[in-house]
Amino acid sequence: MNRAWWWRLVGRRAFAWTPHTAHGLRRRVLRAFGARLAGSVKIRRSVRIDRPWNLAAGHLTIFGDHAALRLAETVTIGERCVISQYAVLATEMVDPVASDPASGRLVSKTGAIVIGDDCWVAADALVLPGSRIEKGTVVGARSLVDGDLPGWSVAVGEPARAIKSRAFVNAV
Repeated sequence: MNRAWWWRLVGRRAFAWTPHTAHGLRRRVLRAFGARLAGSVKIRRSVRIDRPWNLAAGHLTIFGDHAALRLAETVTIGERCVISQYAVLATEMVDPVASDPASGRLVSKTGAIVIGDDCWVAADALVLPGSRIEKGTVVGARSLVDGDLPGWSVAVGEPARAIKSRAFVNAV
């Protein structure tokens, strides 16, 4: 039996049934199924993950309630990041516009997602396959990320575009 079957049968349930504050136990469940989680990652029990072996997250990264991780390809998230509630990271999407007219088949778009250190993907944002969010970027709520976003910026919209840079006023 393959690990996808075991994840659906045992792992997903064990993950969801953990106590509310048992982040360490959820990390152990995910690591048992191949997730590469560094240090003190916090993942809420309501996060939906379909293939944990394609997830890599850095130290102090937080996943909010009801976030969805669709991991047909790898998702690499840096340190000190926040994936807010209801955010979706999807490495595979069906594109009905790009369907093959000869066969009538729908075409899937796939690609790994990379999120740098110190990023925040705000509530209800959607990150599409092949996207790259550079270090220090904030993706606004309900934005759609399709492609690359520059570092140390605030990006909003559909598709998300950098609207201003992030500056630290009292930086030492």
